[in-house]
Amino acid sequence: MAGVGELYKTAEGKWSFRVKASNGQVVAIDDGPGFAAKADARNVLKRLLHGDYDGPIREPGATACGQEIKSNTTLDGNIHCTNGPALIITADNIVLDLGGFTITGEGAAAGGVPGILLKNVKGVTVRKGTVKGFGAGVAIAGGANNVIENVTVEDNIGSTDGDFGDGITVSASSGNVIQGNTVRRNGPFSGISLVGACTKNQIRDNVVSDNNMLPGDPSNGRQDMGIRVEGPAANNNTISGNTVTGSGAEGICVLPTCTDPQAGCAGTPGNEGNVISKNMSHSNGTSGQGSGIRLFAVPQPVAASKTVISDNVTNDNKTFGVAIDAVGAANPGPPANTATGNSGKGNGQFDGYDGNTPACGSNTWKGNTFAKVNQPCVGA
Repeated sequence: MAGVGELYKTAEGKWSFRVKASNGQVVAIDDGPGFAAKADARNVLKRLLHGDYDGPIREPGATACGQEIKSNTTLDGNIHCTNGPALIITADNIVLDLGGFTITGEGAAAGGVPGILLKNVKGVTVRKGTVKGFGAGVAIAGGANNVIENVTVEDNIGSTDGDFGDGITVSASSGNVIQGNTVRRNGPFSGISLVGACTKNQIRDNVVSDNNMLPGDPSNGRQDMGIRVEGPAANNNTISGNTVTGSGAEGICVLPTCTDPQAGCAGTPGNEGNVISKNMSHSNGTSGQGSGIRLFAVPQPVAASKTVISDNVTNDNKTFGVAIDAVGAANPGPPANTATGNSGKGNGQFDGYDGNTPACGSNTWKGNTFAKVNQPCVGA
């Protein structure tokens, strides 16, 4: 007896199908991303039942969930994992090519861990595919000089109480290149983050959009940032050529640091010497507050210093375009940040803002094009 096709709607709201034998046993199921339109799913199912698909039979991919990757590997199919990490890279100087396929986790059920974990390795390249549904998409933990390129990381949501909550996160690692990726709808922390002692990393030419944790509930995504430099001692990193939009809070942000808030923040290494250049950071602050580019500070922690913010365009952000907050009490010396050649318009409060007085403190503002500034030194 011919198979009977059934259409159904997935948990993600897409249309899919399955085929049942005469005894009711499911003998085939669509394991793809699903179809937006019911008619499209019906058309593919109809062709399948009529025998229109007469192609080769491919064996399942050799790569499985939880596998350690120790040599050059190219995926030959999608991977769906009930928990994570899906793949753990433990060898230096290898390439993981996702082959255009998708590695999918099951949201919170995936354990709040990364889809792909680079575990204290050097010289690894991960490229060309999609990672979704984990606590983070790709995590670099330790090691150095790795490359993450042309990867889509989307819908990775961790817990505010956990270690992960980013699309791509780099922790205590140096010399990495994060380039040409599409990073969207991750959280609750950020699209891309540098955590701990990260030096000389490059975050460049990425499209970072709608990282507001839960788009339907913006109040839950207030701290979610597009690109976040947390540190402490995240020094001499370059953030360039990125397009950052729709973040819950700041588009690009360098945070203040404090190792032990109870004992006091003095002596904590700050985030120093970072370069933020030639980015477009627009329409951030979807939770109700947020700036295009911000050197964030609060009274006690050590504020960012010797940052260069140059040639960026920051329009239509909820709070500020480019902002440098007043330094905290624990700052070891003049922050001496520089903002040059930036432009901004249509931002909620000021296009250029410096909270340090008088006359912007030790910060230098020069050659910027802003419609609204909070003090004359910003518009100099």
